[in-house]
Amino acid sequence: MRKSLMAIIALVLSSGVTQVQASSTIENIFYAETPSFGYFNCVYKHKIASKKCLVTTSRVRSSIDSRTKAFYGVTAILPLMTIKWPDGDISRYITMDSFELINLSDKKSYQYKMSNGDYWEPDLTEGAIILDEKSKEHILLW
Repeated sequence: MRKSLMAIIALVLSSGVTQVQASSTIENIFYAETPSFGYFNCVYKHKIASKKCLVTTSRVRSSIDSRTKAFYGVTAILPLMTIKWPDGDISRYITMDSFELINLSDKKSYQYKMSNGDYWEPDLTEGAIILDEKSKEHILLW
């Protein structure tokens, strides 16, 4: 009995270590070549969510939305970021070549906060910041 209890404790502790080592950063999720996921603190319109959001990345065909279909045709494969909010709401954003984001549930366009360097890429130093059409913070993930 004592040996089996010790084995169970060792198994539980080792699985916790594996989970800690496998934790994701927003950079790992953002730049992943394969579908990936992680739980992150999240803010929507300056309101902090009560729990962490589940952020997943995947790839979808451009035919999923009329705007991407018109721009890329029907066969392009595009990155999709899905945010599952603690209240059960789901936001889905397709990233275009210019880092413009198309929200699949509305007709608005968004953009990542971009770095100030000489290269064209999102600034992830403070987390992933999605800006609205007026360049105001819409979503923050960190």
